[in-house]
Amino acid sequence: MKLMAFVGSPRRGSNVDTLIDKVIEGLQSKSDAQVEKIYLYDTNIKNCIGCLACTALKGGRECPLKDAMDSILKHMIKTDAFIFGSPNHVHSMSAALTNLFCRMQPLIKMDVIRNDSGKIIGAESKTLIQNKRAVVVVSQGDFNLSQSALLLRTLDSNVRDFGLKKVGEVFSAGNLEKAQVKDKEADLLLAFEAGVRLAGA
Repeated sequence: MKLMAFVGSPRRGSNVDTLIDKVIEGLQSKSDAQVEKIYLYDTNIKNCIGCLACTALKGGRECPLKDAMDSILKHMIKTDAFIFGSPNHVHSMSAALTNLFCRMQPLIKMDVIRNDSGKIIGAESKTLIQNKRAVVVVSQGDFNLSQSALLLRTLDSNVRDFGLKKVGEVFSAGNLEKAQVKDKEADLLLAFEAGVRLAGA
């Protein structure tokens, strides 16, 4: 089994990083998984420029941005499961994780439906990572649980858009200090159990 874990926190050893490690631990307790962990802020992934070159509207051409993303997409196609993690940044995903989902658009293959005059009236799509399993991980500093409602909903929407099966959600609040979650047994257990489900056990 192959897993790709995307750390959307700008800080290594952060609460998000710690929770992702616990998900991986749960996965490896049930599977001899090969893990590729990617720190998005340390990886050469340029910001999407919204040119739409990769979409069916522009013929599904190659992305003009030359960076690590081409290799990441190829690895994603061969990977069995994913972890997407982010801290709460102004009620939403970190900029790096948002950009990752933008740059993942080449994984969506769309057949545009046109009427007799050539006007687009619909589309059918599938993705190159359809039906693979995923876990989402979110940490926030605020103690009010509702502060990440938009973030969790946005993650759900993106996971669904790429045809992934979300098998676990790890959410931890009140993490005002770096790696504070290491002292929260309930949250760490939640992450471990999500990893077990990721293994299909």
